[in-house]
Amino acid sequence: MERRTIEPRPGWQETVEEQGLIYPLTRYPDGSLRPYWDESAYYVFSLPEVEALEEVVEELHSMCLAAAAHIVDHDRFADLGITDPRLAGLIAESWRRRAELPSLYGRFDLRYDGTGPAKMLEYNADTPTSLVEAASPQWFWMEDRFPGADQWNS
Repeated sequence: MERRTIEPRPGWQETVEEQGLIYPLTRYPDGSLRPYWDESAYYVFSLPEVEALEEVVEELHSMCLAAAAHIVDHDRFADLGITDPRLAGLIAESWRRRAELPSLYGRFDLRYDGTGPAKMLEYNADTPTSLVEAASPQWFWMEDRFPGADQWNS
């Protein structure tokens, strides 16, 4: 894995907002603003690194599904702050019907330094923000910065 620095595109904030990422800056408790979307660096991965990350993600996804099954099978909703029995019932029913009502998408936030297996920081499953954060603006950024390249050749 290689981290490369790059100059942000002129007007990057307006560009990503037009692409749907309407929160390119984050306000911190002290009132300061810092970029949520950062164009000052990008990472290049080798194919073996990508394949290793895919293996880790598959394992993490299996573990998350096993955890969800445990919550439903053992009625552990209250441990997660879900105390409304009606809501717990709807969640359990959705889980039991998952083969006919599949998940749409999910995104893992990982810590990875290229020297060992990735570690999960967060799993965003079926959240609409993950589509914006991990799809459109990244693709358009790549096309703007590396015209004619594809995701395997930058």
